[in-house]
Amino acid sequence: KPAAGRSKLLVADWSEEDVSEWLVEEGLGGLVDKFKANNIDGTELLRLTKETLASELSIDSVGLRSKLLRKVEELKDDSVCSGIPDEFLCPITRELMREPVIAADGYSYEREAIESWVDTKNRSSPMTNLPLLTTLLTPNHTLKMAISRWKTSQ
Repeated sequence: KPAAGRSKLLVADWSEEDVSEWLVEEGLGGLVDKFKANNIDGTELLRLTKETLASELSIDSVGLRSKLLRKVEELKDDSVCSGIPDEFLCPITRELMREPVIAADGYSYEREAIESWVDTKNRSSPMTNLPLLTTLLTPNHTLKMAISRWKTSQ
């Protein structure tokens, strides 16, 4: 649950300071300096992987990396439980979409997430695992407007 100071609904909207407060609350205050030095805000926090924690942030302890990733997963789960309609969440990142696009499989994704997926996963659909016939992405204006209306109603 976000602290009073972090009234922002979405972790993706957290500032670097919000992330630092969260680390302290979760008993991970020792990581604050590394996170600040690397400008880890809410969006970056949600994108952390075992690999980036080890290589880019130089967190050597396997246990610490695992604990941090578990806490981040809990944050993602909490955001899902916070009343955000599921269809507004990217199936890849489970984050509220900001720039939803429709891929060749007919599903909507956050543009950056599906572009990254296609670059690294041999052009397969994240939802069906079938090959994507094209990597053409179409902006989903209807979904973007629905998300915008939902955000203003919160």
